[in-house]
Amino acid sequence: MRILLLAAIIGASALSQEDLASFWQRGRVRELLTGGTKQAPAEWAKQGVNCTMGTKPDQAHAVGMKTRSWFTMNAINPKVFGNDLDRIKAMCAIRENGAYLRPYDPLFPSVANNWSACVNNPLWREYSAKRFRGMAESGYDGCHIDYASHYEPCFCTHCEARWAAYAKERGLAAVSLRELPADIQHRMHLREFRILSVMDFLGMVREEARKVKPGFGTDGTWHQDSGSTYQWAYGDHFDLMCIEGTTWGPFPPESQQILWLKLSHALSRNKVGMSVTYHLINEGGERHHGRMASDRAKLALCEIMSQGAVSWIGLGGPKTGNLLREHVPMVGEVYTTWAQLETPLSTRTDIGDVGIVFSPRSYLVSGAIRKQLFAVGQALMKSHIPFVIHSDVGLTAEKLAQCPATVLLDAQALTPEATTALDAYVSNGGRLLMLGGEPVYAKDWSTLDEVPELLRKPKGKGLLSKDYQGNPVWYVPGDAVAGTKLGAAQNIVVNQQEAAPLAVEGESKALNVSGSAGPNYSVYVDLTHQDGSNTWGQVATFKTGTHGWESSRFVIKPAKPVKSANVHVLLRGYSGTAWFRKVRFGPWDAGAKKITTNLLGDGLNPGGGKTYVAGAGQDAAKGVWGPYAKGFEVEEIAGEGPTIKLAAGTDLIAVSPMHRADPVTTQNTLALLKPILPPSMLAVEGGNAEQVYCDVSLCQGGALLQLINYNAELHPELPELEQQKREHTIPVTNLRVRFTPPKGQRIKALTLKIPGAKDAELPLHNGSFTIPKLSQYAAVLVELAATVQE
Repeated sequence: MRILLLAAIIGASALSQEDLASFWQRGRVRELLTGGTKQAPAEWAKQGVNCTMGTKPDQAHAVGMKTRSWFTMNAINPKVFGNDLDRIKAMCAIRENGAYLRPYDPLFPSVANNWSACVNNPLWREYSAKRFRGMAESGYDGCHIDYASHYEPCFCTHCEARWAAYAKERGLAAVSLRELPADIQHRMHLREFRILSVMDFLGMVREEARKVKPGFGTDGTWHQDSGSTYQWAYGDHFDLMCIEGTTWGPFPPESQQILWLKLSHALSRNKVGMSVTYHLINEGGERHHGRMASDRAKLALCEIMSQGAVSWIGLGGPKTGNLLREHVPMVGEVYTTWAQLETPLSTRTDIGDVGIVFSPRSYLVSGAIRKQLFAVGQALMKSHIPFVIHSDVGLTAEKLAQCPATVLLDAQALTPEATTALDAYVSNGGRLLMLGGEPVYAKDWSTLDEVPELLRKPKGKGLLSKDYQGNPVWYVPGDAVAGTKLGAAQNIVVNQQEAAPLAVEGESKALNVSGSAGPNYSVYVDLTHQDGSNTWGQVATFKTGTHGWESSRFVIKPAKPVKSANVHVLLRGYSGTAWFRKVRFGPWDAGAKKITTNLLGDGLNPGGGKTYVAGAGQDAAKGVWGPYAKGFEVEEIAGEGPTIKLAAGTDLIAVSPMHRADPVTTQNTLALLKPILPPSMLAVEGGNAEQVYCDVSLCQGGALLQLINYNAELHPELPELEQQKREHTIPVTNLRVRFTPPKGQRIKALTLKIPGAKDAELPLHNGSFTIPKLSQYAAVLVELAATVQE
């Protein structure tokens, strides 16, 4: 029986090498970075892997697998060009001050030896086109394009010429990039110009490869940044979307990948999402890729599988190698299940009680929409309310009508077609809640003369409503969900003559701080180098929730000499209270593992009044913490003296961890959604059910329910290898599920699939079924029939 099953898996994955266009489809691609696993391609193929990264074409094709190569979009490695500086500079991006652009990545300092190419430079385009034609000629089926979200601020003659054509086409004044006005319209046009230049380059290299090999597939490394998200919605220059950082905060099960993968599929018209599956840790103050406990890796992989996406669970980093080496048997079980689920995953259509409308151009204006998506989405996930994400690009009333209720997220640059669709949706009885900013900008980034009546918010605070064409519509003002920005800042002169390590450290304690750990609750450093370039966002983060004084440190390894630094303590977009003390920044001695000279002063000036001295005997004149954003308070703590205090009120919407119950954040968000929520088609009950997410979709032959259990014991305080030993999923037992199929259908049969276990038929009692034990993941194939007896 197993031999027949494995043969079927290989047969299903062994599409002809010419049939590539039909291969790059959601739910059909099961790619793996197999290098370093000591397992032959044939063995992975037997377990359902049908595409690899880095395997030679003849080896992959011999066992029915596709294979892809690697290219970095804008990195000029001097060694490749024989250190010919004249040739390198002829292709290089140029800063506004005329200097050549050099990249820097704190995770991979080695790239600092490279130069940044300009995607509009014909010499770089010619070189890159030749590389892609060569990949196709060598037999590769596709290529991963690294750094594809880096929109270089280039001011070379080629960019100037392209900008002139862009500006003329859009009726803008003929002004050079260096003389561009600072108004919002020109700034947003410049942002789009940079993104479109990258999209054009990516489309060009794919087309060059496809001239040799039709269907050659590409993806690029993108993040949760607004430019990448814009590419998904407005581009057709890629086949997969490789997303680094699919979670809101830490890696699953504390956070989840579901929402960003769903968004990528929704915006890109169902192209294949792809998660670079790793997490980052700070060890000894140095940030690097970390390994994962087997349970965490399995949960992450099952999340990706559930969305018909792609995983690079094998991607490692400095000092780590291939992350899946110790998880090979588990990965094989999941990929085998994945192959067996190919038909339902590739034919799936999300169904839901609530639609969520996301506007990529609004995300270019404000990052608030990202938080809104995670807060609303996670509240629905924890409450077992199925949902569908919509793009505002090409939105129609028919798409919206799939769900009786709709949430419109921040809409400052909403598309005209979305406005029309929402109007028709509400007129036909659809229930709408508008969350965040109302439309401000037209298609050409000019200010709208008038906000459409439907989307014009009434005056007031909290949850508001008004009638529109006889139907109620609900609104939440943008400032009510934006989150408070609090902090203190100090600018200091560093004046390095040669690049050398620096470090930032401090202590913080917290009271009911919402959400997950991240850079917005941290000691945060921005650097300015001697050549005028910048390195942003070097952070030492702290745990959220409630805890006593916690120490955190981050070691910074600048690629170039540092001129100055802005050091902040931050609490942005969180609710709760955080205190900070003993914040230090300065040169780092790696041998002694300490900051040799603290460049920060201890003065505290919350703004316009008295300056306090935080530490007894310290020199306040050396430097003073001033207010950042809405500033900070000074609190005298007995025995500790004056301390920086950042206190934010309760957030109406907040993102909370998935692995533990946090009823306050979920209830606050659901209270806003309550007026529009219909009776749910789904109910999930049992112990710890609020930590279980159930994904609902229709597929060929019926429906697919996928349950993911985030309930877990985690130990982030332990060293990485100790985490792997002690962290584990806490199974949920006797989970009861009720699913009401769309009108006109009934449940005929239920099949339970769990990786590594035999399939089982589930009995149906009074419209519900029970899953005896749920570890990380289970899929339930639901066979549907018409309500009339067949």
